[in-house]
Amino acid sequence: MLNTHFIDVIYTHTEGEPTCIIHSGIPYPPGLDILQKRKFLQDNYDYVRTSLMREPRGHQDMFGVFLTPPHEPDTDAGMLWIDGERFVEMCGHGTIALSMVLISHRLVRKIEQPISIIRYETPVGRVTAEVKCSDGEVEWTRFENVPAFVLEQDIPITLPGYGELKADISFGGNFFAQIRWPDQEKPICPDNGSLLSEMGQLVKKQINARMLIRHPTKPDTKGLHFCTFWHDPDRPDSLYKNVHVFSDGKLDRSPGGTGTSAMMAMFEARGRLKMGQLIKSEGLLGSGQFEGRLVRETTIGNRRAVVPTVQGTASVIGYAKWILDQRDPVSNGFVIR
Repeated sequence: MLNTHFIDVIYTHTEGEPTCIIHSGIPYPPGLDILQKRKFLQDNYDYVRTSLMREPRGHQDMFGVFLTPPHEPDTDAGMLWIDGERFVEMCGHGTIALSMVLISHRLVRKIEQPISIIRYETPVGRVTAEVKCSDGEVEWTRFENVPAFVLEQDIPITLPGYGELKADISFGGNFFAQIRWPDQEKPICPDNGSLLSEMGQLVKKQINARMLIRHPTKPDTKGLHFCTFWHDPDRPDSLYKNVHVFSDGKLDRSPGGTGTSAMMAMFEARGRLKMGQLIKSEGLLGSGQFEGRLVRETTIGNRRAVVPTVQGTASVIGYAKWILDQRDPVSNGFVIR
């Protein structure tokens, strides 16, 4: 009998942005904290990441998460986020989706009405989600993210066709370079995705060549992997519209959860947002909005920071049981540039 590796996954989308939830098939050794679990996956199961994120099972912009057992006694689960290129420190759109799935599929021990609480371990700290249920339906997730802060302001960037622009560097679970998009004739929308992807890659390349970006208390969190372009919103009740360009030019379809956190930190530092003020953000696809709020101040090392919450909704779109057959020459995934 052939010894075959099966992986069960749940697929969701959050305002168009996919999440592949890997919830079984990985035998985690006992006693590992979240960083040790990430190292264990990188050393032993990175082929699962590439197999599910890349073709033929995934695609260029697929995103996913390894749902892990908790390590700390007061947490419910761990989250290790992935795409086709790397392990990602945190993800907000995915936290919204994963939390709704854990409640709707009864994958956590404690489910309450109308609000269930899920406490997560992540490589960048504790994330706590509230999931709203009503009449048997899971309606939304609001999560309190790790503290957000502004690292640098007004870094000069040069883009072909646009000249010199200014970028802020903010952290919202990931580091983002934030630039107001200057092209009114080619706004942030799916039709201009290739241009936005190319420009975002150039921004990240320039900044990473110029400076070392590192979290003040999480030394493993370093480097700039996200660029956010933003401009005025399409909807009158939104604060802005944006797109997040990450990894090798992938585009976040949603407003972005860690992105909304970083954007609120940027706007608050520039005096455009007050503590406790509710904002709405729009993403590339424009299908819906996230709600964000800064709930309190704190410090990270010797740096002032703010604690954000982000709320949104997601949908389950399917299930899969994948066969990972090492005899298949393309089973571990491939990329076509």
